[in-house]
Parts: sequence; structure tokens; C-alpha cells
Amino acid sequence: MAIIKVMDSHLANMIAAGEVIERPSSVIKELVENSLDAGAKHIEVRIYDAGRSKIIVKDDGSGMDQEDAKNAFKRHASSKLTDEYQLFKIKTMGFRGEALPSIASVSKVTMTTSLGDGVGSKITIVNDEMKVENYSSRKGTIFTIEELFYNTPVRLKFLKTDATENANSLEVMQRLAMSRCDVSFDFYIDDRHVFTTSGRGDLLEVIARIYNNETAKKMIPVSFKAFDYDIEGYIGKPELAKSNRYYMITILNQRNVYLPKMQKAIIEAYSDFIFNSKYPFVVLKIRVDHALVDVNVHPSKKEVRLSNDERICDSVFNLIKDTLKELKPLTSGPTYEKKENNTDLVINNQKEAISLLLDEEENVCTLKESNIIRPSINKKSIELDVDLSQFDEDVVLENNKIKEQQNIEIKKPKRPYMIPLCQIHNTYIICQGEDGMFLIDQHAANERINYEKFNKLLNNHVDIVEPLFPYMINLNPSEVLRLDEKKLDILKQIGLEVELFGNNTLKISKMPSFIKEYDEGSYIEELIEQVLSKDKIDVEFVRKHVISTLACKASIKANDKLSLIEMKDLIDDLFDCENPTCCPHGRPTIIHFSKYDIEKMFKRSGI
Repeated sequence: MAIIKVMDSHLANMIAAGEVIERPSSVIKELVENSLDAGAKHIEVRIYDAGRSKIIVKDDGSGMDQEDAKNAFKRHASSKLTDEYQLFKIKTMGFRGEALPSIASVSKVTMTTSLGDGVGSKITIVNDEMKVENYSSRKGTIFTIEELFYNTPVRLKFLKTDATENANSLEVMQRLAMSRCDVSFDFYIDDRHVFTTSGRGDLLEVIARIYNNETAKKMIPVSFKAFDYDIEGYIGKPELAKSNRYYMITILNQRNVYLPKMQKAIIEAYSDFIFNSKYPFVVLKIRVDHALVDVNVHPSKKEVRLSNDERICDSVFNLIKDTLKELKPLTSGPTYEKKENNTDLVINNQKEAISLLLDEEENVCTLKESNIIRPSINKKSIELDVDLSQFDEDVVLENNKIKEQQNIEIKKPKRPYMIPLCQIHNTYIICQGEDGMFLIDQHAANERINYEKFNKLLNNHVDIVEPLFPYMINLNPSEVLRLDEKKLDILKQIGLEVELFGNNTLKISKMPSFIKEYDEGSYIEELIEQVLSKDKIDVEFVRKHVISTLACKASIKANDKLSLIEMKDLIDDLFDCENPTCCPHGRPTIIHFSKYDIEKMFKRSGI
């Protein structure tokens, strides 16, 4: 008697639903992506009881005839793929044909759809029983999902609280709206209008509608073009830093995806500008050839494979870091919205034209495209005189593009005008500016100055010294086994000469001279721990940590009294730095209070 049997379609769909439909937000994502593939220009989503009782998705897309409407609920039925070659250049949001049968297997589904040229169709599915009937309907499709997970009580039990599920659904809708700025979205929770977008294709407007106008005013536009990919979007000023990664949004070919390498590049680019426990607010759109992207690696398409991800991540890193260095964005103090005609500007006013708000001279720093520095993929290769004819045509084209970007004249922003007036608590320097006042943390400012000075000194030339007594480190047996010749060579490249001494002891006989000014034991142990845990070592991270600590110890401290001349010299030296706005640990060195904000705090008349 045969033991292995073919599953029936209902069981197979429920298993597929376990991978694709995790929670109400998964249903929303799949249905909205279907609407986008249908060419919809307006999509309305409503959820009730956090999506447990009802989800409605309405679009004005192409719709379906009755035959297609019935076939749409068959497993692996898709209009997106006709042969295996199309699998390698997918341009649509969906393609597997699993979403609708999976949703229908764990909920009660009603779909009305029409091509707009006659009578539409109504499909009702409950417990795998399909009812089909003619129905009067406008062009487009309306999905009504009721009693989600009614037949899978375990999955229903593991849903989170209403607040959490609503937040997940909102996040999905926000990212879909930012991915497709050319489509108008309306989102409701229990008949409460949460947000709307206009569909005018303006990403900054979408950010303002989803978050608020003040956030949009603190976003900096960035863009970069290479011969095989484009990058554009907005990066937040350091003061917009968040406590989690949710605001690091990467959109690849109009699809919101998680790209771990790119997130790492973004975090590293901001490392000099925000505190190490914070994460930046970034919305980046990347366009590449669809043939270079494999989206068929995750059931819900949250992650993708990208063939040229290293080059793109390098470009993102350089683009963000160089832009922040050039613009040197200052941290602002408490800000207030202006009043027009004695009426407060309402952040979420859906009819408000964001373009009018962003034109206010006193409230926003408008950055033109020409003010943004372009990244170089490989700066060293640009400085060499090489014969490009020996390389492939694509490489020659890429180098020509880079050289063109290097020739762009960059207008650096002016240094803020400021006059030091006094110290408070012998810790903070108060300066008067053209618009308001500046508050400078003298320790953080001097720390930035010393960091850049030490960084130049130590990176120009590092002497290797032999200590009077070798430094010894004890390892456990498993660590000794992992320390092969390759890892010893890596340690030697960064100035540590290491050899086994006995069974479980490492002897460090040579080390870089600059760590004698630092806690050499911590530095050496940190390096060895990194090289043991992975094949390559993040030397720059450790060096930065060492130099930051040296700079901190050598800097002016809080409670150190300064004369006006010393304050002026400190400010002059600070603005000679590449990044005068933050200390090496990401804390702000300067906070700006505008004249308007000061007057508002004192509730002066006529404001």
C-alpha cells in the first residue's frame, strides 16, 4: 500500500498560505500588488478590527472577465509568466499565482470585477466552494476578505494586538505608497481616514502626506546615475535619526525590499553624523535592469538577489556620505509651525499643497540638484593613468561616467556667521548668528577637531614597534582551532605580529605604535575577536574607535573655562573640519535656534 500520496488542492493552498499570508498586512500587500499590476491609478484599502473581521481593497484597474475571474483562484494561475525565460526578467509585482488561492483557503472571499464594457462578475468563495454570478460593477476590481483565519484557529491565535496589526498594515501601505508615487492611495482603519496620496509622482509630497510636513522639510534630495543603474530619493538630516531600522526604506524597481548590504552601507555613511544607537531616515529608489534582479528567492518577495549589489552599495555609501559632508546640516532646536491667517498649518490636511509649504524661505533649506556631490565607485582608479583599452567596453563606459561626475563643479554651503558671546556652565558656548543663535558643546567640538587631526596623522604613516614585553592573550581550544594561517596573515596586515605560544596562548610580539596611547589590551583583543569570528576584519571600524577615544581624552572637557579668543579659535578650527556638525560618536556639536523659534517660545505678539 502506497504511503506517499498527492495532497488535495485545499491542503496545498493552506500550506502555501502559511508562507505567503502571515497576517492581515500580508493580505493587503498581495491584493494591492495585484491592483498595481492591473494598472490601477487609485487604490482604496479599508480594514476593520485590525483586519481580522474585514479587509476591503478597491481599485480602478483593468478588471477581469468572468473566465479570468474564475481562473484567478486556481493555484499557480498567472497572467504574468508564459515561459521560463520571463522568470529571469520579472517586471510585475506578482507572478507565482499563489496569493489569491492562499487567501481564499483561510478566509471568506468576495470579488467583484468588470472590464467596464458590460456586465461584471461576482465571485464568492467559502470553504473552497465557488459561487459565480453576473454583477453590475464599474471598471476595476473590489476584494472583500472576511473572517481571516477562521478555519485556522492556531494562526488566528498568534496574531498580535489590534494596535500591532494595525501598525503592520499601515507600514505596508506606507511603503507601497512610496514605491508607487504615481498611484493615488487611500487608507482607512475602522472608517478612520489615516492617509491619502495624490498620485502626482512626487516622492517628497508622499513623505509629507504619510509622515508630516516638518519631516519632509528635513529631507535632502540625492541622485546618482551610472550606466547600468540609477539612484534617487531623499536622506534625512541627522536630527531625524530614529531608534529602529524601519525608516531605512529601499525601493528596487518600484518594489519595497530588504537589502541587508545596502542597509549596512547607509548606516556606515551616517556613522559620523548620528549616535551609534540611532538609525537614519532614508528613502532611496534604485532602478536596475530587471534581468539583474532575482525576485524569486522569498515566498513574499521581501528579499531579492541583486547581481551588482556591491557596486550599488558603494555608490549609495559615497552618495550619502559626500552629500552630508558637503551640506554640513546643523541640528535645529525646538521648531514651531508658522501660522497663516491665524490658522495653524495642519500636518495631515489632505487637500494641502505641499509644494507651497516647501517654498517658505524661512522654514526650509531648498537644495538644488547641482548642489549634491556624486559618488565615485572607485576613487583610486580615477587617479591612475591607465590604458582603458585593455578593459571591457562596460568598464570603459563606467570610468568615463565617473570622470564626468568628478568634473562637476560643486558649490559648497557657506559657513554660518556666528560671534561667540559667552560660556554657560563652562561647557556650552553661546554664539549670535544672522538668524537666531547657536549653542556649541565645547567638548564635542574639540573632539571632532582632534579626531580629524589624529585620523590624518595615523592614516598617513603607522610605525610598527616591538614592546619591551610581548603581550599575551589566552584563548579557549575552539578559538585556537579557528586561528589558521589565513587569519594570522590578516592580523599581520594591520600591524599585529601574532604567534602561538604553547597550546592556548597567543604572543603578540609587534603592534602599531599609536595603540601605546590607548588601552592596548582592549584594542588587540577586539581585533583578534573580529578576525576569529569572520574571515575578513573591519579594520576601519576598530581604528575609528581607537582614534575617537584618543580624541576624546585629548579634548577640552566640560567645566573648562575658555576666553573669547579661545572660543573663536575653537569655532574656526571646527569649521575647518570635513564634518563640523557632529563629534566622532555622532552627537551634535552645534544646535541652531532660529529667531522665529526663539520669539515663538517667548510668545511674542505679532507672531
